[in-house]
Amino acid sequence: MELKIQKYTEIKVNKEPYSLNPVNKMRNIVITLFLIIIPLMFTTQSCHDQREDTPAEIRNRISEYQKEISNLNRNINLLEKQLSDMGEQVENRSGTRVRVTEITTGPFDHYFRINGSVEAVREAMISPEINGQIKNISVNKGQRVELGQPVARLNTSVLENNIEELKTNLNLARTVHKRQKSLWDQQIGSEIQYLEAKNAYESLQARLRSLESQLGMAILNAPFSGIVDEIFLKEGELAVPGSPVMQIVNLDRLYVNADVAETYLPVIDPDNKVILRFPAYPDFEASVPVHRIGNVINPENRTFRMQLQIDNPGERFKPNMVASLNIKSFSADDVIVIPTILIKQDIQGHFVYTARQNGNGTWVAHRSYIERGAEGEGRTMINKGLKEGDLLIVQGHNQLTEGLFLVIEQS
Repeated sequence: MELKIQKYTEIKVNKEPYSLNPVNKMRNIVITLFLIIIPLMFTTQSCHDQREDTPAEIRNRISEYQKEISNLNRNINLLEKQLSDMGEQVENRSGTRVRVTEITTGPFDHYFRINGSVEAVREAMISPEINGQIKNISVNKGQRVELGQPVARLNTSVLENNIEELKTNLNLARTVHKRQKSLWDQQIGSEIQYLEAKNAYESLQARLRSLESQLGMAILNAPFSGIVDEIFLKEGELAVPGSPVMQIVNLDRLYVNADVAETYLPVIDPDNKVILRFPAYPDFEASVPVHRIGNVINPENRTFRMQLQIDNPGERFKPNMVASLNIKSFSADDVIVIPTILIKQDIQGHFVYTARQNGNGTWVAHRSYIERGAEGEGRTMINKGLKEGDLLIVQGHNQLTEGLFLVIEQS
């Protein structure tokens, strides 16, 4: 069925359309449409009776028919234009239906886009200050902890025995020190004996404080309130300083870090806000002030660090997520800005279609060549080629050629 449509279209419309008399051409177009549509009605009904089409098949068939109709309308418009150029009166002229909008001036902000990554403001790898075997881990992955809460404990049996032994020696040293002091106060004995007893007592006191401090270091506490995200070691394994036992993260506030090319340094205003988006959450968009701009250029990639700080209610954003930052680099007032998608290009340059009215009151498509300016966020600033009041075709522009008759729908 589709091959037959293509055959009629090629023979009656596209094949040498300018070699026949224009009136005969119009008659051939009407006959062609009649020969196509009538068989299609019966064929479609017959196919429908034989089997049930899926929604996807129906949409594909509709799309194919719309393409055929679009091609036929385009050829009809070309023939009507030829008749008009020959001075022939064309009745019941059928134009391509388009939607237009009147061009006005307004402000334009240009943004450039870079990617960044998320980092928690408070995130820590918990490791012990002394060596020891892990005796107990009192939390689980994903568990919330509070500031100062014990999360793990090392085996301190040897340290506790040393403390008990030291306390015994300290009691003896205290007794000796008291007696030597009493004798020295009575001018009995030598001064050196008194000083040795005093030094031994004070030395044992300092050593006891040191061991008790080490005993406290054997307990790992949460440095802030947060979530235990990962536990790297198990009970019974050896923990050493600098080797993480677990990771704790607080998601209440986050950094968004981005490396910006040094060429953008002159155009970045720290007082301007950055448009922040997350590809994982298309519904989110926020205007965020710049928290910090780095003062050193990375010599490896010629970038500097830009950092934002955001609140994270509901903890929806996670560390290492990809973020998109739109940073303003240019701003202008009273300029013409149009959707970038409307701009086309040929060998002569970039152009858009505008609607212009002929002397006989009909509307035709006009190819307006333009000079493009800055662009961003799907919009482009136009330096030359358009002016206020022009009617820009914003819908139906993909079906147009220069001079086609139009049916205008105001946007």
